Amino acid sequence: MTLRLSILIGFALAIVFCFSSEALSQAPSSASGPQTVFVFVQRASSHVKYSKPEVFHDVLDDVMGYLKQKNVAMASDEFGNRTHSEDEMPLATVQGIARDSGATHLLYALVERPVTKWIKVTVRCYDMAGQQLWQEEAASGGGLSGEHGLRVTLDRLHAQLDKRIGQPGLPLAAPAAGSMQTVPQLPQ
Repeated sequence: MTLRLSILIGFALAIVFCFSSEALSQAPSSASGPQTVFVFVQRASSHVKYSKPEVFHDVLDDVMGYLKQKNVAMASDEFGNRTHSEDEMPLATVQGIARDSGATHLLYALVERPVTKWIKVTVRCYDMAGQQLWQEEAASGGGLSGEHGLRVTLDRLHAQLDKRIGQPGLPLAAPAAGSMQTVPQLPQ
């Protein structure tokens, strides 16, 4: 009876150990390196059909420039420098690129052209296990031109992303070693 109980306990412990080590190996560890986000901008088929490619590239340039300006720690795709796609790419493929870049998070921005709006940008943040952490959305259907709609949408998106900067999914880059300013000492 004791032998059976020992074997059963040993088997149970082996199962627990296997599942816990698998979960640990899939979860990003802050101890393994700095937190970074891989940013990918996708052009939806509705945008391809009803809008100009220049508008998509304006969104791409704005999002990347804005995050750099805010000092967000961004990972890069070392193999193909892939940051966007004008053809629909499966999310699983984008997640694979993000994983290969060594990022701890994926920021996936989808640029659309709904029938009743000039533009709509949906930003979703995922961890490397594929779980969505949060989502923000900005759109504009007002104004007399698409250019006005684009500016309004990007301003709204900036305001929403500002709340997320420094939080999970939009980590701040560590300051460079030589970039710290010294404070002069006051005379005593």
